[in-house]
Amino acid sequence: MPIKKRVFVSDVHMSPGWSLTNSQSCYDWFNTKEATDFAKFLNSLIADNELQEVILLGDLMDAWVYPIEIQPPKYDKIAGAQHVQGIMTTLRELAAKKKVIYVMGNHDMTLVEAQFDNLRQTAFKNITFQEFYDTNDGLHAEHGHSFTMYNAIDPKHEVPLGHFISRLAATLAERKQHFYNSAEIESRFPSTSNYNVDALGMIKDPLVNAPLTYLADELGNVNDNTPITTVGGGIITLGEVRQQYSRLGIDWIASHHLLDGVRSAWREAVGLDDVAFKIASDQGKKIVIFGHTHKEDNYYLEYPSPIVSPGPTDPPIGIYANCGAWCNDAGETYVIDECEYDDNGAPIKHTITLKYWQGTKADIRTQIAL
Repeated sequence: MPIKKRVFVSDVHMSPGWSLTNSQSCYDWFNTKEATDFAKFLNSLIADNELQEVILLGDLMDAWVYPIEIQPPKYDKIAGAQHVQGIMTTLRELAAKKKVIYVMGNHDMTLVEAQFDNLRQTAFKNITFQEFYDTNDGLHAEHGHSFTMYNAIDPKHEVPLGHFISRLAATLAERKQHFYNSAEIESRFPSTSNYNVDALGMIKDPLVNAPLTYLADELGNVNDNTPITTVGGGIITLGEVRQQYSRLGIDWIASHHLLDGVRSAWREAVGLDDVAFKIASDQGKKIVIFGHTHKEDNYYLEYPSPIVSPGPTDPPIGIYANCGAWCNDAGETYVIDECEYDDNGAPIKHTITLKYWQGTKADIRTQIAL
């Protein structure tokens, strides 16, 4: 039987490595060891004669995680960094031999802008850029940030609020060597969303203010007058960020008809399995693959809960897989899809494998018939 093999990988978060030489104030997520590992991984894909497609499922590059006093780099600075150059060369070699698709994440969402046309045509030669990956054999894949309030594209603002949350977190890593993931920040949030207005008429939205206030308090010397250097080299204060995004939580909950505002808005902490379950049940997809959370996963989606393994009388409606990450000492994981077809070209079943690079942990494999 013919088989189509695809590989999904996400959340590498390549950066110029400006802080890598100072272990006491390192805010970069992607280090030189991980760069070496990722280059070897890409070379293994080139050598895989059974592989047809590679899908980069977002956040290959990182234009967000930089302290507030530093202007984030343009993508050519990332691509030209010493520990990244070899990866970019290998990526082009891969794209010359396999079909490579780059699905946008939140930390690299601006890479599709017109100002980077030349970079995409040269540094990413032969690579196709798109918002999501969808097939006619029952598979849907995207980065996952569009389902999170802090990181979804916001038509009202140049960058999502998550950009500024990331900037404050990077500042904490630089100044105090405090490293927080999304779940740790979320645990400090209020349990309910109570909105009120201050004396100046500004809406006090806990979904907006809680992460900003928590990180500012951890820094200790940051207040609403503190300047933040923007992507374009300008200045915005923390207070101006609060004001500009003051209705974000209210608008998000209203537009998405959400009852549990905190849990639904901060999906990084709770995972994307509920979104995968909805896509599988509403769209009839058998496989849903995300990145974004940095939490590798591969399990069956079953009624009524998407996280319970299927029983013999309760077949799953699909499979949810997450690529995990290649940064911050994560598992260096990726997802393989092998779709089997009959002699007439009709898909029969998917085999989904979560793999750990160099076998640091055992593979997790699931199968589902179409």
